[in-house]
Amino acid sequence: MAKLTDPQQAEEAAQRLLNDRMDYVRRAITARGALDGARDALKEAEKNDTAAFQAAVNNGGWTEDELRKIGLSAPEKVQRVQRRRKATQSTQDAPNSSAQNGGGTEPEQ
Repeated sequence: MAKLTDPQQAEEAAQRLLNDRMDYVRRAITARGALDGARDALKEAEKNDTAAFQAAVNNGGWTEDELRKIGLSAPEKVQRVQRRRKATQSTQDAPNSSAQNGGGTEPEQ
């Protein structure tokens, strides 16, 4: 590479290098913005899907089993809530069932 003795030429060469590097930052920022937009759109679509499914069950007279049989499974959010409820119920029932089955340490009176 030739030696630069003119400060103006050196500044221009450095600016070209910076511009090339900044292009990568611009593309990364643009891609991140598109990703954020897609995530927002997905959240909205999931919310609408859940609302429509719940409306079919609550207002439309369908059961979850009937909808599943025709190929419409419960939205992921509904499934998560149901799993959480079952887990909460089983942990609340566990201490009571062990005490009822003689699992308690104190004698019953």
